[in-house]
Amino acid sequence: MSAEEKQAVAEEQPRLISLAEAADILSVSYQTAVRLAKSGELKAFKIRRAWRTSTTVCEEYIEERYRVQALECQREKTED
Repeated sequence: MSAEEKQAVAEEQPRLISLAEAADILSVSYQTAVRLAKSGELKAFKIRRAWRTSTTVCEEYIEERYRVQALECQREKTED
């Protein structure tokens, strides 16, 4: 496999990140990221004692929060 092919494959796969990095991406504290992971709201897993997730999961979480917020705003407008 050429270097270009390896790069293309690497770009297709989500990059694993620590929960601390995820907290930075989500602009929340590390403890909030841990709570989100433990509750299942943020897809994550543990390797030994270290939590891991991916940049893709963080992006999906942000998109989902936008959708939920938009629905809540729509409901509030229809209730007025």
